[in-house]
Amino acid sequence: MKTYKTGGKGKFEIEVTEQAESEKIKVRITHVMPEFTDVNIFFGDSSTTYPFVIGHSAIGVISDDRPEYGLKRGTKVILNPYISGAIDRFNWDTGVSTRGIDEDGFMREFVFMDKEKIVPFPEDVDEEEAIFTDKIALALKALNSFAVEKGDYIVIIGGDTVCNIIGQLAIYFQLIPIMIDSNASNLARAERCGVYYTIDETKESALEKVSEITCGRMAENTVISMNPELTPAFVFPMTKVGGKCVIMCENKILKTFEADVSAISRRQLRVRGVNNGASEFDSAVNILAQKILKFDGFIDKTVEIKDAEVLLREMKSNPERYFNAVIKL
Repeated sequence: MKTYKTGGKGKFEIEVTEQAESEKIKVRITHVMPEFTDVNIFFGDSSTTYPFVIGHSAIGVISDDRPEYGLKRGTKVILNPYISGAIDRFNWDTGVSTRGIDEDGFMREFVFMDKEKIVPFPEDVDEEEAIFTDKIALALKALNSFAVEKGDYIVIIGGDTVCNIIGQLAIYFQLIPIMIDSNASNLARAERCGVYYTIDETKESALEKVSEITCGRMAENTVISMNPELTPAFVFPMTKVGGKCVIMCENKILKTFEADVSAISRRQLRVRGVNNGASEFDSAVNILAQKILKFDGFIDKTVEIKDAEVLLREMKSNPERYFNAVIKL
């Protein structure tokens, strides 16, 4: 069995081992979606202990018949990357480790998993949808961090995949999403997915535009993704007095976040950080099964494992080159 490890020098070190005996379910990995956490770890821009196996968004197929679990060989499955401590939807998730971030991930031929960490594909769901389950879970966690009410405005600062999904889920929950980003392609994609308002921060004043849209009330809820190259300074001022703000980042490499934090006190805001979707993974599968989300054009690059190093170099040199890329094993 091959395992693709990295020493943080921009190369894979292939480790070949014999199959070990295990009572766990053997899964052959078919697709891994690399993210910027993976890129950071792959090139050594991380505090990770090496060697390390990247990849925390993955899907695969059951390798052997397991009739005691109702699983047949070849069944397509979603892999839950969370090794959980205490998790609760409305409280802090404590002791949660994530494969590919905190512990070795899925960049390997086979993995042995507990039954509760394997979910067969819902009916009519394909690979191009199932691989986004973890991102749906993170989006749900951000939305469920505070109670929201129908008709509330929610400002989403960032246009990456999770932010796009938050926008789509906001519509499903009857909220009014406003997305702010500096990437025109991300904003156009959000519009195609039905997001009501999009603002290009490079072309207009985001704060003034949000004030105009909300008739001066500002937004009851704001969510900011720490991954994109954005100006975060207005995240607190555009949240209404007594409003809620979620700061979201699953990356181990945190970017500098410059903002007037006095606005938190002045505007009496409730602020929460979200760095995983562990408590929402099962709900994410249910959302996926309902087919309410659009993923058309979300994957704009797919490569075989032999070209994985080239892909990761491209993602490092030009972070906005791909919306989502996938490695086929």
